[in-house]
Amino acid sequence: MPESRADPFDALRAPITPLAPDPAFAAALRGRIVRALPALTPKESFMSTEMTTRQRNGFRHGDVSYITLELPDLARGRAFYGAVLGWRFSPGSSEHGAQVDDTVPMIGLSEGRAAGEASAHGAVLGFRVDDISVAVAAVRAHGGTISDPHREEYALAAEGHDDQGIPFFLHEMPPVRSESASADREFHNGEIQGDVSYLTMVVADLAAANEFYGGVFSWTFNIGRAGGAQVTGVAPQIGMTTRPEAGPATPGVILCYRVDDIAAAVQRVQDAGGHARDVAQRPYGLESLCTDDQETPFYLHQF
Repeated sequence: MPESRADPFDALRAPITPLAPDPAFAAALRGRIVRALPALTPKESFMSTEMTTRQRNGFRHGDVSYITLELPDLARGRAFYGAVLGWRFSPGSSEHGAQVDDTVPMIGLSEGRAAGEASAHGAVLGFRVDDISVAVAAVRAHGGTISDPHREEYALAAEGHDDQGIPFFLHEMPPVRSESASADREFHNGEIQGDVSYLTMVVADLAAANEFYGGVFSWTFNIGRAGGAQVTGVAPQIGMTTRPEAGPATPGVILCYRVDDIAAAVQRVQDAGGHARDVAQRPYGLESLCTDDQETPFYLHQF
């Protein structure tokens, strides 16, 4: 009788045995793959509301739709925030930028500004608007400066400065169609580690800022201690101050990030070359004021 032979396709019918690679090897391999990926094509959206099951670009007029964190050195920024917050990155629209995966709101790192423009260091906010033409007119009517709207892949957009020189963007985007959106529209303090838990806007004139942002976005405010105000009903939560605890008292935005274990996160900040103050107990949770290794101030929050 002829000798029976094994069917080479039997191996395909065998149960799949999952592998558990060494975590350090897996992280290194992921990094190599991300660095090797080509830049996104023009047909791919950098701010698509469909990139994740979590709504990342705001719900309402005046919500934060996007955050650009501008740093002097992009590579150092990726290394620092990857180590401290566990951020993972995708390619940006150019070699001078990177997208942070799965944060709320969406965040992009940028290495300064384009040639010929003044360099920037810190966070620049984008805001969702219902009608960008109306919003542009409101910015100009309230003393701000802004470009005419133009079409981007992800939205109608315009770039400008408020009446105190703080840069920002406007984005008119498709309405959110999630069936659960109504349950998620209230302000929040981030859901997972690395999310933005709070935004602090540093302004020179609080009354003028209230008038400007109230006029442009219909924001309302709870006035707190002297020199401070809380914006009501926006996501994420936003506060304004003329007396920042972090950094110089110049107009700008300070980001706060949610972490699961603030003591461990503070240690990671220090190990990565940044600085962190002692953890303080606040009414809303634990907090530490930090700076990264490029002197960018930020807060850590554990709720």
